[in-house]
Amino acid sequence: MTKQPSNLPIKGAQLERRGSYLAVVFHPSIRLTRKRGFEFAAELSQYIEPSNVHLDENQWRFDQPLEGSTRSRFKIIVGVQRIQINAEFPETSAEWLESRQTEILDRFHKMLDLKHVIQSAAMIQATFPVDGDARTFLANHVMHLDREQVKKLNRPIHTVGLRFMLPPFKEEGAVARKEDWLLEVKVESLVEDPSKVYVEADAQWQNTPMLWDVEATRTVVNRQVKVSEYLKDHVLEFLTHCEGGE
Repeated sequence: MTKQPSNLPIKGAQLERRGSYLAVVFHPSIRLTRKRGFEFAAELSQYIEPSNVHLDENQWRFDQPLEGSTRSRFKIIVGVQRIQINAEFPETSAEWLESRQTEILDRFHKMLDLKHVIQSAAMIQATFPVDGDARTFLANHVMHLDREQVKKLNRPIHTVGLRFMLPPFKEEGAVARKEDWLLEVKVESLVEDPSKVYVEADAQWQNTPMLWDVEATRTVVNRQVKVSEYLKDHVLEFLTHCEGGE
């Protein structure tokens, strides 16, 4: 007899990173001249080897393929008041990414004499496998949707998902708690492979300006680590310990 899928997370399932970004809004704003862009490219050459460099008055872009999948890329995007570092389908270690982010942000602010970090943001995308269909897992075991009610949609369902917006908060009591970051969490069946769950955590620190020095760079990079740990320790825990799960 063929074993029927459980439509539950596979035992011991781990998050497989799919993408990430780390961004800083800075002050003062800068002029994006080609000369400065080439100077920054020279600085970057100590840490990455961009194969595609685009420089204009609105944006600088530096793009490096990474080892592994043809989709694996490391990108740096600079605007007049924002720098963003992307990793797409990375097969490098988290430590490799954090090291590059730290060096790039540190060199960037020193070279352009930037004084303050006004805001920062960090996002992690990942997947984990399900024994069967992630749509069934999310609909039945996480969201507890009534099948008869779902039938009223009268259409095949390609993707199932949910979204949480988690605001900054301060909690008084025996154990005081405070978080100064806004977090948006998305959980969906993966469009191209419904045997996997796609998760995304997108965080913003909006009202935490600080002098941009070595310590500020470390703080910003550690914020992405914090988002990654939240995905693993709380979002994955929420999903894998549902009704019927372990």
